[in-house]
Amino acid sequence: MARLHLQALRRVSIPHAVVAVYDANPTAAADFAQLAGARVYESLGELLEAARPQIVHVCTPAGTHFEPAHRALLAGANVYVEKPFVETQREAESLLALAQERDLKICAGHQLVREPSFTTVLSAVPGLAPVRLVDSHFTFRPPHIQLHRSGPGTLAEQLVDVLPHPLYCLIAALEPWVGDAAAIEIDSVSATASDLHALLRAGDIYGRLYVSLTARPVASTLSVSGQGGTLTADFVRATVVGAGNQGTEVLEKIANPLVEAWQQGWRTVRSVATRVLRGGDYPGLAELIGAFYQSVSGGTACPINSVHLKRVTTIYERLAWEIRRSAADRPRPASSVSVGRRAPLAVLTGARGFLGRQIARALTERGYRVRGLGRSAERDDPNVHEWQLMDLSREIDPAALAGAEVVVHAAAEASGGYDAHQRNSIDATRNLLAAMSRGGARRLVYISSMSVLRPPRTPWERQNEDTPLAPNPRPLGAYTWGKTLAEAIVAREAEPARVTTRIIRPAALLDWDNIEFPGLLGRRLYGRWYLGLGRPSLPLTACDVAVAGDVIAWCAARFEEAPLILNLMDPRLMTRQEILRAFRERGWNGRVLWTPISLMAVMIVTLKTALALSRFAWPERLAAWSVLRPRRFAPDLSEQVLRSLTKDRDGASLVDRLEPLGTDGV
Repeated sequence: MARLHLQALRRVSIPHAVVAVYDANPTAAADFAQLAGARVYESLGELLEAARPQIVHVCTPAGTHFEPAHRALLAGANVYVEKPFVETQREAESLLALAQERDLKICAGHQLVREPSFTTVLSAVPGLAPVRLVDSHFTFRPPHIQLHRSGPGTLAEQLVDVLPHPLYCLIAALEPWVGDAAAIEIDSVSATASDLHALLRAGDIYGRLYVSLTARPVASTLSVSGQGGTLTADFVRATVVGAGNQGTEVLEKIANPLVEAWQQGWRTVRSVATRVLRGGDYPGLAELIGAFYQSVSGGTACPINSVHLKRVTTIYERLAWEIRRSAADRPRPASSVSVGRRAPLAVLTGARGFLGRQIARALTERGYRVRGLGRSAERDDPNVHEWQLMDLSREIDPAALAGAEVVVHAAAEASGGYDAHQRNSIDATRNLLAAMSRGGARRLVYISSMSVLRPPRTPWERQNEDTPLAPNPRPLGAYTWGKTLAEAIVAREAEPARVTTRIIRPAALLDWDNIEFPGLLGRRLYGRWYLGLGRPSLPLTACDVAVAGDVIAWCAARFEEAPLILNLMDPRLMTRQEILRAFRERGWNGRVLWTPISLMAVMIVTLKTALALSRFAWPERLAAWSVLRPRRFAPDLSEQVLRSLTKDRDGASLVDRLEPLGTDGV
């Protein structure tokens, strides 16, 4: 969000300068300061005392806004706080009272109230009067969690995190009809860990709030209905749809759907074109920040008033409590294996991830006690027995690895630019090796990717574990660049650190419980239709994510027997056609439009170049053909490991070897 704020500030006309930045992560602070042309401070107190800012932006994680906002107000700064404003009514009243006492302004990141479609609908509301109903509808697909595998606590926190946007929009649309004195009350609430239904009442007007992580399609809309008709603001498309009439006459009944279809089509095309040319910033953010800066410099009223902030926080506190209570009432999933405190310890980074969850499950089944390391915890996961919260891109305390029989490093950046991959893939790997060296942990299973291998020199080359890493991975994209350099660090620095390693490079990972196209296979276009890259007979390797977890746990338990490097793939899934056949056997019924890879590569490079030039920048080189081209792999070593895994399951397991430990063991 801080980077989005910086991007939005470039569109703010009020003269300003970004002078200071503080972040708990010094590396992230340094990277951001370089972008902003600002100075890094080692603490918030030092920043406030030395820089004397007029405005402070609080972009810390949700639940941590009160303290920095409070300290900034005490230091004499006006404050812009990201959503949610604060967690409780008491905190809101404390900040608002302090701001009033110091004659300062405080604003919350309710940017959608400045989004053009919202302001258009509100300006047209008098023509709909009297208003009877306001609907706020928000359905969201979380990018970093698996809905079908996540526990209720994780889902609830994600739902609470997205709740503020549809809530403050609904309250802002109700407020013009009730004034500052009248109350907006909660009439009823129904909540689960992933869905919220709430009915609010403002006098004679009702507001319906629906927020869901599971309903589809993804949407964010606000509809205002009255005697004069209905208008809908669509925040995803930045459009307004509605004929704005009563729809009672014959011609209105016939024409209104046609009018609305035209509005939806034309305004969507216009909105997409605007966002592409502008760079796709956060809707309404620049407008709200600009209005806040104007209020500070001109001494005018704050764009988000205190009455609104109190209302939103009061209702948010109650709804968040209902969501969390519902999640707490659901039983925590149980592990299939009971692990005692004397079981051998496996330290796992990336335990919350798509693959990490399966590794934790497989390690637990082999009798390990699993300790997860990362920025946040998945408390619902029964296979991670303890968590230690830390940022792996910073120096790691060796105590976090104390007692570890084996360390499995599965954490890596999955998205973002080169700077994010530098921190969370490259720096994290180097820091982990350093901590292992100091802490005495001697065995590392490092999870890499098959994309790190040098691009094939000929169409018929069969790559294997002896194929070298890509010598110049940067043009292959940020993910491959980060993974390649991180694996090179393991190969170069593990031996001097007295760490013995096993490197596993999984192929494209598939989840049979939630079938999605791997990126190199293609992606869904519309409904049942998918865009496929290449043709069905071209090679593409894949592996079931649960099997990958089993293999990694086997390598951890049978460390001496495991190969030094393993390109992990399913020998039955070696072409696009074989992957699609496996999909269909499990109920997938999609249709694929196959597109030549060379054509797609040209289109990607052309589009990337055009977008960069439209912003008066030169595009960074992307070797799209090398990224997308099919590769042939030799599955021999994978076949051997999978056979060994099968025999290991049938024979003596780690659990059997722990039986002498007694009741405190497995």
